[in-house]
Amino acid sequence: MVTLILGTLLLYLIQTYLPPMIMSRALGPNALRHAGGPRDEPLPPTVNAGRAKRALENMNEAMLVFIPLSLLAVHFGLNDGLAWAGAALFLAARIAYIPAYITAIGLTRSIVWTLGHVGLAMMAVAILLI
Repeated sequence: MVTLILGTLLLYLIQTYLPPMIMSRALGPNALRHAGGPRDEPLPPTVNAGRAKRALENMNEAMLVFIPLSLLAVHFGLNDGLAWAGAALFLAARIAYIPAYITAIGLTRSIVWTLGHVGLAMMAVAILLI
């Protein structure tokens, strides 16, 4: 379970860098000038940077549920079974969520989001069953 927690935190860290990386790539040298200045006026995000930012905001909300559930699972020694499977599903879904959101392919984003929340529900059920 600890490995899944650390993997999710690493994904979160990577995801925080994604919107500015996308903006920097789109703006080229202007991005560095803007970043080095006072940034009084925010740059309008590109479509993909905006999507990456919204995916990060969604991750912020999901982490508020995942972290307590995963810490409770560790506390109660639920390092395998339903709790572990739920955490693994959550992490896999969150990894898939980023490209699903940025590429905006049909209902993919919603399906992946739902799978992540099924993982959270699995973790909650495992904790409630002890």
